[in-house]
Amino acid sequence: MKDDLGVDCRGFVENSYLRGLTPQEFFFHAMGDREGLIDTAVKTSETGYIQRRLVKAMEDVMVHYDGTIRNSLGDVIQFLYGEDGMDAIAVESQTLESYSLNDQQLEGRYRYNFDHQNLGLGDGVLNPEIIEDMKSEPELIELLEEEFKTIKADRDEMRLRIIPKKDEERWPLPVNIRRLILNIQKQFSIEKLQQPTNLTPSEIIKQVKILCDSRLKLIPGDDEVTRESQKNATQLFTIHVRAILASKRVLREFHLTREAFDVLLREIEAKFRQAIVHPGEMVGAIAAQSIGEPATQMTLNTFHYAGVSSKNVTLGVPRLKEIINVAKQTKTPSVTVYLQPDRANDNEFAKGVLTQLEHTTVRRVTAKTSIWYDPNPSTTVIPQDVDLVEISLLN
Repeated sequence: MKDDLGVDCRGFVENSYLRGLTPQEFFFHAMGDREGLIDTAVKTSETGYIQRRLVKAMEDVMVHYDGTIRNSLGDVIQFLYGEDGMDAIAVESQTLESYSLNDQQLEGRYRYNFDHQNLGLGDGVLNPEIIEDMKSEPELIELLEEEFKTIKADRDEMRLRIIPKKDEERWPLPVNIRRLILNIQKQFSIEKLQQPTNLTPSEIIKQVKILCDSRLKLIPGDDEVTRESQKNATQLFTIHVRAILASKRVLREFHLTREAFDVLLREIEAKFRQAIVHPGEMVGAIAAQSIGEPATQMTLNTFHYAGVSSKNVTLGVPRLKEIINVAKQTKTPSVTVYLQPDRANDNEFAKGVLTQLEHTTVRRVTAKTSIWYDPNPSTTVIPQDVDLVEISLLN
């Protein structure tokens, strides 16, 4: 109907096939079906062409023996594959053990209770003589306290910097340590509280430190840049290792013996080395397919959504085409500006930056315009311009 602004006239289909569509609904439904079919046909050809171009552009990109990603000319594309050097096949989603724990839960799981008779480990975990020796050694007490502080700092680092989004305690990591522990418990026939372990907390802490610092090596060398790359690549995994192989957990939860623990550390190192991407891997074609496959699946187009803001008209395949083609005239140009940390919460400063960057036209700052006949500009007939004219004449 003329001038009807309701949802029905805009294509909203309220009824189901079971209840029966109205003639208008049937017509709009048919329109939607046709558009969907044509859109799918057009998009598959577009995304197929995008994927073909990506494959041709990156077919020579591969992993070299120094760990870098280079093309056939030797140009460095990436210094470390995926920034962590891991082959995606050898990575699986794992729970970050300490991420969701509050301070009280963290203390219960990782901190020794020196006021307690058995240090909070439970009965029969350690020999009473070892426990008494631990209580009387200030260096050991300091070492155990340092271990707890490191684990707490690891948790805070994950929450604040590495994974700031909440509810993301599962993360893709190499080496499923939990599975290795289960296998080793079966291999060594370790049952709960079978007999006191011959492992000591100081041994566990020292061995785990050696594992994290020197045995999980990705990049050869010891210069400052190499150390920084090594830290960035393995930081989350070493945090994960420290959280699982904390001395209190190894003794109380896993009941590992010295022999079992040594085998576990060797297994972790071997599995980690296997997870490193192999030299010769043609990662360019993998990267092209990793973009092409989701693009082919992405057949929705935001033009078809009713009521969506016109600012978001280039999502999906049209936006991907702009990026791949390096389009000079983008449909929705935008810029993201990050303020320095010391000014990040200063609203007035942010507004000042915005006014400097914002593209402003006369249309945006004028309330109204009108045409006046003003025969002599030096004695203007426009009251609002008198002051401006006087200033200009003085100058």
